[in-house]
Amino acid sequence: MTTGYNSNKGFQFGIIAVICFVVFLILKRLAGAQHIAIDTYTYIAGFIMILTVVSSLIGFFFAMKSIKEPKSTKKTIGLCVNIVLIILFLVTTVINIIDFNSSF
Repeated sequence: MTTGYNSNKGFQFGIIAVICFVVFLILKRLAGAQHIAIDTYTYIAGFIMILTVVSSLIGFFFAMKSIKEPKSTKKTIGLCVNIVLIILFLVTTVINIIDFNSSF
């Protein structure tokens, strides 16, 4: 059984998003242990998180387009990973907005 184009793209972008997220966690650990400067961490981590969000959004788009394609493991993994990362991003955004509003 062959995997469709959209399933492959959703899976690939999901893997890219996971790799970016893992790199972010490693950078956070290095900054916490003071192996890298906080200023450097701030800029690099911000860029990596933007890449993660964009990759997961693109992956989610392709995963949703692959709904009509035959079932495959890549399709399922791509859809699940991208949904989890999007939910994580949305929850983080909502929490930040609530914290911002409660500071006034």
